[in-house]
Amino acid sequence: ITVGSYISFGTYEQDNNTANGQEPIEWLVLAEENGCVLVISRYGLDEQDYNEDMTPTIWETCTLRNWLNNDFLNTAFSSSEQAAIPTVTISADENPTRSIEAGNTTQDKVFLLSITEADKYFMMDSAIQCKPTAYAEAQGASVFSSGFTWWWLRSLANEPMRAAMVSFNGEIDATGIYTYLPATVRPALWIDLELVVP
Repeated sequence: ITVGSYISFGTYEQDNNTANGQEPIEWLVLAEENGCVLVISRYGLDEQDYNEDMTPTIWETCTLRNWLNNDFLNTAFSSSEQAAIPTVTISADENPTRSIEAGNTTQDKVFLLSITEADKYFMMDSAIQCKPTAYAEAQGASVFSSGFTWWWLRSLANEPMRAAMVSFNGEIDATGIYTYLPATVRPALWIDLELVVP
């Protein structure tokens, strides 16, 4: 397993045909450290609000963080797979172009990349562009003529009711959109390879 390669881990509805069960999730390997790999889903897996309420929020308290670490985690991974996903400290990365409170660090299994991390791990890599699955599209994901969509980052934008995103053409949009609007979700997590059951 090398940085830039793809691995399969967990399952999630993707072809929008629930009759044939969930499909294996493909993950792009972003980094490797001490036997663990940082991965992000190859495709946008769902369409969710960053925060369901029309109120100011931060990553620490947003409903998307709760959804990722409960609904998504329990739907996509078996108990043995969850055991291979370490709980890690997620930094409260501030928007580097905006002066806005980012909150506190959190302890999560599943998370979104920040602006700083997206810039670090993707640089000019076209893999930052993301296509939604058929299921995500059925949930409302916007698909442009290129086939790509917008996807959430965890960093807030220029106010506490806007979160940053990556645009369909692969540009990091630090002004983002309102948090109570839905956009595509591209989960990220660490996997402890020694704990993965063959």
